[in-house]
Amino acid sequence: MIILAGLSILPLLALGSITSLPPPKYTVPCTIGNNGPCPTSWTCTPTQACTYGSPCGGLCIEAPTRPPVVPCTVGNDAPCVPSSTCTPTMVSTSGQPWLGQCITTPTGGQPSVTPCTVGNDAPCLPRSTCTPTMTSTSGQPWLGQCFATPTGGQPSVTPCTVGNNTPCLPSATCTPTMTSTPGVPWLGQCISTPTPPPSVTPCTVGDNTPCLPSSTCTPTMTSTSGLPWLGQCIATLTGGQPSVTPCTVGNNTPCLPSSTCTPTQISTPGLPWGGQCISTPTPPPGVIPCTVGNNTPCPPSATCTPTQTSTPGLPWLGACITAPPFPTLPPPSVTPCTIGNDAPCTPSSTCTPTQFSTPGQPWLGQCIATPTASPTPPSTVSPTPTERPGKRRCKWGWKCGWGEKCVRGLCEKKW
Repeated sequence: MIILAGLSILPLLALGSITSLPPPKYTVPCTIGNNGPCPTSWTCTPTQACTYGSPCGGLCIEAPTRPPVVPCTVGNDAPCVPSSTCTPTMVSTSGQPWLGQCITTPTGGQPSVTPCTVGNDAPCLPRSTCTPTMTSTSGQPWLGQCFATPTGGQPSVTPCTVGNNTPCLPSATCTPTMTSTPGVPWLGQCISTPTPPPSVTPCTVGDNTPCLPSSTCTPTMTSTSGLPWLGQCIATLTGGQPSVTPCTVGNNTPCLPSSTCTPTQISTPGLPWGGQCISTPTPPPGVIPCTVGNNTPCPPSATCTPTQTSTPGLPWLGACITAPPFPTLPPPSVTPCTIGNDAPCTPSSTCTPTQFSTPGQPWLGQCIATPTASPTPPSTVSPTPTERPGKRRCKWGWKCGWGEKCVRGLCEKKW
């Protein structure tokens, strides 16, 4: 009996140890601002979008332990622990302390930060140079830090004034390294001038004097009326290329018979519209411009077909297009009409819109044959309404008139 009693106590002990375990992570609900349901060192963290005026729910999540932030001044590691260094966390301002934070130094240590003035390497080690770490300000020292010079060395920084290349080597030019200030010298550095690639020679289009015999002045920018058209001397491709002949739009006198003066810039009111003589492409056979409804310019086998959207009050332009070679029915003639007036149309056609309507102007269209309804099985044949006096035929999808709708090919009242 004693053994049995001892055995019966074990489950109770195990149950007690289970109830003492902390709850699983991310399973305890809570309300933001109330950490009461959470275990110690856990915080109620939002897990959903909060609604103004309603409790914001979340889950109890263990807050990560973060190292304390210790503010300091760069160059003064006194507030920091021995394994950390005061590291800059903002851009320095001349005449004010350079603030930072104590950040742990990586294992193996790192070189200390030595402030200096650009152009004065006295505080730096022999293998380092004072390198700018901020934007320079006119009239104030240009501050930086001593950084190790890469192996192999680097060209020294030679300060200069823009426009005065005296301190620079023959192959270098004083280049600005800061924004200029009126009334103050524009400071810069001597930077090596890149050698321009051969055959890049500036010129004016139409004047090949600066170019070599094998190159031509080619435009490199858009021309502007009243100003020289600038370009570069670029080698002419083997076999040669036609020269660029400037001209005025509307005057083809400088052009060859096979070319036309084509605009190469935007026109300016009051100034000649400049362009170039460009070879006119030969139109394909059978493409003849014309006006829709007038087949006079077309050969007998072609019809004037629209090639653009018509505009009220202007001729409807198109092209003479030859009918297909295979035998087909001749295309019906194009009969212009006004929407709602089928008088010019044949009984089997209806005035159909061929352009968008414009308020205050007649809605133009063409007489197009009404499609004949296809035969259907006797079981589904619907009785065709008899055309009554005053009823007009209509085409599916087009409006009949105010208060009417198209029903089985006839205009019926809506109400």
